[in-house]
Amino acid sequence: MNTKILKLFEYEKYLLALSVTAMMFVIAKITGHREIIFPEILSIVVFCLITKKQILSTNRFKMVILTTLASLIGVIIVRYLQIPIYFQILLGFLFPQIILIIAKSNFVPIIAASLFPIYMKVTSFVYPCAALVLVSLIALCQYLLIKQYRLKPINQSNKFFNQKTKIKNLLKLSAIFSIIMILPVYYRVIFILPPPFIVAFVVLSNPLSSFRKNSAKVYLSMIAVTIIGLSCRLIINMYFGLPLALSAIAACIMLFILIEKKNIFFPPIGGALLMPIILKENILHIYLFEILVGLSVIFITTSYLFKREKA
Repeated sequence: MNTKILKLFEYEKYLLALSVTAMMFVIAKITGHREIIFPEILSIVVFCLITKKQILSTNRFKMVILTTLASLIGVIIVRYLQIPIYFQILLGFLFPQIILIIAKSNFVPIIAASLFPIYMKVTSFVYPCAALVLVSLIALCQYLLIKQYRLKPINQSNKFFNQKTKIKNLLKLSAIFSIIMILPVYYRVIFILPPPFIVAFVVLSNPLSSFRKNSAKVYLSMIAVTIIGLSCRLIINMYFGLPLALSAIAACIMLFILIEKKNIFFPPIGGALLMPIILKENILHIYLFEILVGLSVIFITTSYLFKREKA
């Protein structure tokens, strides 16, 4: 691929990513269905359209089916299981990972797809339908980019996927997660660990994850994108009274600049960016403090309880 085509490709992939995100907010505004807004969509966009290295073993069909199924599970938990939110969160954390083990995939963004309706108390089936449409659109965009620029087919091999090891790791991960969620739920500050941060927790708990080598960079990038998203919400939407879609567009542009300048391709940063843009106003004044606490818990836990191993 020559330099001219490469520049065009870089331009188009960011334009597509921005368009999908903006469309989600605009449709939610027009229809009045806020549950259409699904922050983890931007994480999937980062993975499918922007990242230069495919780190998640899945294909487009699996990506659509798994995300839709996980989002449906989240809604069903909220709608039909009248149990304390602590147990709803644990189920929303556990079920999508069981699905991933069965599907032999590590497409962890679906964990956030399951947890988001629990956190936001979404009971409408519009949410999984929106997830289906949006993820299908992202898959289509990825296919068209690959075809148009004759890119090398993406390798989604699950050759080294060991289901027994994954089950063992899931049991340990779930036990630790059930402990660290006790205080946030008890004190009603569950957004200390919002869904994108829980995805980060799962990724960093993998001793073989390449992101463990750059944990400081990952930590700072999660804080940076949260500040970007929060600032865009406070200034553009709350201070100037402009639509949320404009806050999201401005935040995405800054995220894309950050990705290019600092070479950051940690998928959960997409969801982390959009979370403060969609939260209720009464949460925002302490949100930055909450996520600083939550990130510290994540990095301390994964560093000491999930030791790095030789590949």
